Amino acid sequence: MRILVAVILMMTVSGCWRGASDVVDNRPICDGTEAQRTAHAAALAADGGPQSVVTGRALIAAVDAGCEG
Repeated sequence: MRILVAVILMMTVSGCWRGASDVVDNRPICDGTEAQRTAHAAALAADGGPQSVVTGRALIAAVDAGCEG
């Protein structure tokens, strides 16, 4: 029982356990990728080809960077 209490305490203090009331704020990822999303949409409308691949790669990299952690 003591081990269980110690593990729960360590997880809570370290941030590894989140309560049900925690809400993830997605504004930073949305704001941070706005330019890439706009460029990607324009590239898709313009050619749907090589330019779209480049903007899509940049968009995915930005989203991946925001989701790391």
